[in-house]
Order: sequence, then structure tokens, then C-alpha cells
Amino acid sequence: MKTIALFNNKGGVGKTTIATTLAYELSRAGKRVLMIDLDPQSNTTQVILKEEQVERIYLDNLKRPDRIKTIKDIYNPMRDSNEAIIGDVRAAVLPGNRHSFKCDLIPSHLSLSEFEDTLSDAWSDLRANKLGGFRRTNWFIQLRNQLKDDYDFVLLDLSPSLGALNRSILLNIDHFIIPVTGDIYNIYGIKNIGSWIQSWIKIYERSLGYLKDDYDTSTLEESQINQIISKDNFNKFLGYIISRAKMGKDKKKVISYQKTHLDEIRQTIDDSLSFSIPDEIKDALELGLIVELRSLLTESQANHVPAYTRVAKKMALEQKWSKRSVENSEYAILSTFGHIRDCIEKNIGELNGNKS
Repeated sequence: MKTIALFNNKGGVGKTTIATTLAYELSRAGKRVLMIDLDPQSNTTQVILKEEQVERIYLDNLKRPDRIKTIKDIYNPMRDSNEAIIGDVRAAVLPGNRHSFKCDLIPSHLSLSEFEDTLSDAWSDLRANKLGGFRRTNWFIQLRNQLKDDYDFVLLDLSPSLGALNRSILLNIDHFIIPVTGDIYNIYGIKNIGSWIQSWIKIYERSLGYLKDDYDTSTLEESQINQIISKDNFNKFLGYIISRAKMGKDKKKVISYQKTHLDEIRQTIDDSLSFSIPDEIKDALELGLIVELRSLLTESQANHVPAYTRVAKKMALEQKWSKRSVENSEYAILSTFGHIRDCIEKNIGELNGNKS
């Protein structure tokens, strides 16, 4: 099972579209996929689920059998007690047959900011070398361990924040992917990601050293905390996806102003994230380019269906469509995300030593 976070410190980069469509594409390819929405804005949840399903997330009576559980049901036991133990993860999973995106889903909740406060306090305790602070900061390890045999991919949609919640994820996932657009603000966002992660690792490593002096190996292993993190082994960056690219007249080249910024973004990735780039994939970090198709993507999100469901069904039935039909645009999106899926799997294969 591979855990992959989609994250950028810059908002408005099409992250929700990429996360939901990639989850659908991997599921369509026969992979066992779980999508976890960890953005308090809950955009991924609202795209995947229909309005009546979203309403059932917020039912007042928690014992109602038709209430849809969320990430809150997982983290609440840790907030409501002195024990750094999360709830039953599988019980909060909404099966993929309950919506059109095929993947299983753990919906977000608008009160996720409450958990942010808990994790902020946990980081303070971690800096004070307290075991409880480490256990709470590493809560995602508990979630991963409960699901380790259930899925091929767990995708996590994160907010643009560099706060305590995203810190707890980025320190513990297998890989992260950065969606970018061709504007200058992405450069600053990537610089922030690199500098903040390095500062987190430095603090974590220092406190972990003191913790190992106070506790035996068995106790630390039972505590489900990350004991191997360091700047030297943080090879988690899987690549970037260019979103909302505007094409020139020949439809093959990105327009000049975006290309200039994208070249600068590539250089910033090399400079700011070099510590997290595995040598095996350093020349294969561009995972795909998504052309600006805002109206079609917006329509699909409004209808709570993937952008190319219709053309995928026609292809499965070996049906044809006219050259000027909307299916041609849908097919272009399908091909793009098929390419992104292949690049992701290829990079993971390289990191696993599978050169085939």
C-alpha cells in the first residue's frame, strides 16, 4: 500500500480536480483506492458525494443509521481522551459503490480545524520530548496500520496550509505530489514547502534523540511513532503535475508567460526540494500536463461524476463518437490522466527497484 498526498502551499492549482480524477482513474484501472479528504473546506468530499449525502454527514443525531461517517469519527477519540489512540478507520470508510468515482472515501468534516489545535499542542509536547506528543503527531501511522492490507493506493487531499495537520501527514506519508500552475506564486509556495519540511525534520530529529534516551526500543515500537525520519532519508517527492495549462495557437506548446514561470518552477523544485527527490526518478518528475478545460471539469464536478465517465463507458462497449462531439474533449482528459497514472506507477516502480 502506498500513501500519496497531493499538496501545494499555493491554493487554486486544481488540486481537488486532480485528486478526485486520479482516484477515479486508478480505480478504473483496477487498483484498490482510498481517497481521504483532509482539507477542512471539504471540496473533494463535495465533488464526490451528492448534496443529500453531504447533508447526512452533518446529522445532529450521531446514532442515526443513515449518517455518513467522516475523518472526525477517526480523530475524535484522540481528542476526547488522554490516550493517543484514534478510532476505527474502516468504520469511517464510505464504499466506492456509493458514488460515481469508484474509490472508497473517508469524507472530510468542517470541524477538522479542531483536530489542528490538538496536533498543534502535540507538536509542543513533542518539542518538550514527551512521548504523548510524538504519538499524537504520528497519528497517521495508526491509520495506515489499520488499513495496510486493504488498498493499493491511499490518496490524501490536503489544504494549502503548512499547519500542524499537514505537518503530521507530510512527515509520515510514503510520497507527495505537487500540482502547479504557470504563475509566479507557485515558486514561493514550493520554496515554503522545502524550507518548512526541513525545519520540521530538524526539530523532530532532535527531540527523537532525547526520547530514545528515555525509553527502551520496545516501548517506542509499541507507541507507533516514526523512528527513522531524517533529512537524509526523506526521499518522498514523487513529482509534480502541471494544471490549467493554456496552449498556444499550434495547440502543442504552453503559451510564453506560463512557460517562463513553469521553467522557474522546475528550477525551484530542483533547488528547494533536492533533499526529498530520489535519485532514481530525478529526471522523471513531471508527471503530466492538464490543459485548461475549466467548463467541462466544472460541469463534471457539479454533477458529481468524473469528467470522462461517458467516454470511458463508450470505450468499454467499443462504441464510436463523432469527431466534433464533446466526447473528444473527454477522451483528451482520459488520456491525460491515464498518462499521469502510468507516470506515477512507473516512478513508484523505480523506487521499489522494479525497472521493468
